[in-house]
Amino acid sequence: MGANAKAKKAGVENELKEPTDFGEGGYVEAQVLVTNACNLECSHCFVFREDNPNSPRDKMDDANMLHQLRLLRDKHGIKSMLFVGGEPMIRKDLVFEGMKLFDKCTIVTNGTYGIPSVPGHVVVVSLDGPEGPSDAIRGAGVFQKVKQAIFERDPADGTSVIMQMVLTRQNEEHLEAFVEEVKDWPITGLAFTFYVPNRDDRSSLVWRDLRGRDRVVERLIALKRRYPRLIKAHVAALEMMMSDVCMDAVGENGEKCQLRKSLPLYMGENGRFERTFCCYGNDVDCERCGSYMVFNQAYHLAQGNLGHFPITGGTI
Repeated sequence: MGANAKAKKAGVENELKEPTDFGEGGYVEAQVLVTNACNLECSHCFVFREDNPNSPRDKMDDANMLHQLRLLRDKHGIKSMLFVGGEPMIRKDLVFEGMKLFDKCTIVTNGTYGIPSVPGHVVVVSLDGPEGPSDAIRGAGVFQKVKQAIFERDPADGTSVIMQMVLTRQNEEHLEAFVEEVKDWPITGLAFTFYVPNRDDRSSLVWRDLRGRDRVVERLIALKRRYPRLIKAHVAALEMMMSDVCMDAVGENGEKCQLRKSLPLYMGENGRFERTFCCYGNDVDCERCGSYMVFNQAYHLAQGNLGHFPITGGTI
C-alpha cells in the first residue's frame, strides 16, 4: 500500500462518528465497556458470552469513544459513568480522560494494574474469596498481587476503594472467610453481588434451585449485621433477593428491573456503541438474576428515592 493510500485509510479510521441513536430518554447513569481485552479469564465473566458484542476487540479508538460519550452525555443528561471491561486499566489514559466528562465515576478493575488514584470517585476491585479459592477463579498469584496493590496505595488520596466478591455456587462456602481476610485492609468497604446466568446456563456456578441461594443471602445478611459499616449493602435490599419475593423486583423477562433505566454501552459495529438488553448481556436469565444492583434499586424505589438508580456495586 502506497503512502497516500495509507494516509487515506488512517483518515477514515480516525474520522469522528456520530453515536448510535438511543432515543430521546434521559439516563442519569450509564456504563461503558471501554475494552474487551483482559489479562485474566475469570470463570464467571459475562463479557465473552456468545450473544454479546465482544469480538473483535477494541473497535473504537480513544478519540471516537470520547467524542461519542460527550455527545451521549449532553443528549441524555448522563451524570454518572461506570467504566468497565475487560480490564479498563488497559486503556487507563482513555478512562482518565473519560472521567473528566462526568460528575461521578466508578472504575471496575481486577487490580492487577494497580489501584488508580481518582479522588472523589469510586474504584471497585474484584476478588472472589480468600487466596486459594480466588486464584482458582482468577488465576495463580492474582490475590497476592491485588493485596499488594491495595496496601501500596495512598488511603488518604480521596479515592473510595470498594472490594467486591461475585458469589457463585463455586465459591459460596468461602464467604465468611473472605470477609475475615479483608476486613482490616485499607479499603472503604466490601460489596457482594451474585452470579447472573444466561438462560441456558447449567454450569457449576449456578444454583439449580434459588432456595439454595437463599441460604447464602441469609449468611450475607448475618455478616452485614456483624459488620454494618464494612459491608456496603442494605439488609432490606438483600431480603428482596429471597426466592419467594425476588420476581417482584425483576419480572420474568426483566420488565420490572430498574437497572434497565441505565444505559449499557458495548462497542458495536462500525465504531459505534451498541446497547445490550442489560449490562450483563443479551441472553440473561432474569428469573435467576443475582445482581445486587437490581435489588438495591428496587429497595430505593420502594423507599421513594425515585432518582436513585446506582449501577455500581459500591453504591448503597
